[in-house]
Amino acid sequence: MKPFFYSKFLLLVLVLFLPRHSSAFGVLTHEAIIDASWDNSILPLLKEKYSYITLEQQKEAHAYAYGGAVTPDMGYYPFGSKFFTNLVHYVRSGDMVNALLKDARNINEYAFALGFLSHYIADNYGHPFATNVSVPLVYPKLEKKYGRVITYADNRISHMRMEFGFDVLEVAKGNYASQAYHDFIGFKVDTAVLSRAFSEIYGVDINSVFNNHLQLAVETFRWIVSNIFPTITKAAWSAKKNTVKSLNHSVTSKNFTFKMRRKQYNKQFGKGYKRPGIRAKILSFFIRALPKIGPLKALRFKTPTSKAEELFDKSFDTILVHFAYNLKQLPEQHLHEKDFDFDTGKPTADCEYSLADETYCDWLLHLEAAGLPNADIRIRNNIINFFHLDSNINAFDTPSKKCLKFYSACKEIMALH
Repeated sequence: MKPFFYSKFLLLVLVLFLPRHSSAFGVLTHEAIIDASWDNSILPLLKEKYSYITLEQQKEAHAYAYGGAVTPDMGYYPFGSKFFTNLVHYVRSGDMVNALLKDARNINEYAFALGFLSHYIADNYGHPFATNVSVPLVYPKLEKKYGRVITYADNRISHMRMEFGFDVLEVAKGNYASQAYHDFIGFKVDTAVLSRAFSEIYGVDINSVFNNHLQLAVETFRWIVSNIFPTITKAAWSAKKNTVKSLNHSVTSKNFTFKMRRKQYNKQFGKGYKRPGIRAKILSFFIRALPKIGPLKALRFKTPTSKAEELFDKSFDTILVHFAYNLKQLPEQHLHEKDFDFDTGKPTADCEYSLADETYCDWLLHLEAAGLPNADIRIRNNIINFFHLDSNINAFDTPSKKCLKFYSACKEIMALH
């Protein structure tokens, strides 16, 4: 396909397929956490648990770890389910990770679960220590409105721009593995262990959540992550290269402890970072020219300031430390990850975060429609404890019709208690 027509086609894909909402760390950042932890933490754990592992099995496990690291965000993409992504981010998030690790039956399922664990840790440390405090630094007008900490619920577009900006900056600095390496490793989602754990923790059939199009959602997600994001990131870098180059990154880069270009990778693909090609440069022209509306709003980002970059670097290192610590507890003992709200990094609690409240409400109504008596007692107790239904029923800002359904569901679940 000629570059010009390739770019026009890719722009159409951007408009149709870019996520409308996203509250997580950037896709490339989540994959980078797997890469940075692979040699010293993930691979030794897999070898300890599964004894002899061939090079081909290692490569495949790496692909499943990538998949686990980004799957929590799959719901915001075409054919996805926003309800799925909201559940794993705000409801029983620690229990979901624990279930995946416990239910894994082979090396690929276990690697996928470890990737999911990395997402859990990345969001819980990356958002409060990097994104939420960087947004007001990069977008000072928002600081006047929201203060020095701005959550995803406060301003969703600024968060998307902030995290995309981090991805672009780190790619420009050469800290992330190249697209060639990602292509070499691959990207896979294990729907078997995901389905088992999801049903156990949420009492919901995952296929029904995706309108019986789970496999279509997975394949579309894989294609976008593998083909679209690397290209638009390079294109965005090309569009912003003068700004990126003008910043002095020497101080924070020197303190950035992780490097993706390991010896094995250098030998396989070479040490030089491949600059944006003609396709990315042509696409960058259109990125600059097109009005930033709809899904393209995220592309109207500002390059992170030096302070924001420093916060990101420190949070990344913090994530790696906590991820490595968790992996050292395995496989001799089960982890007991607690339930945290991914957007704030705080323990899940009623009225702590509006999106968590809304998701719990949606979950309860979904279970009521399917028949609350059929829900596991641990699920019912989790909802009762969250809303403190044993002492009162808290109302929050929802449409009146939904509120009435919510109160009805609360009465029913208490009658079963």
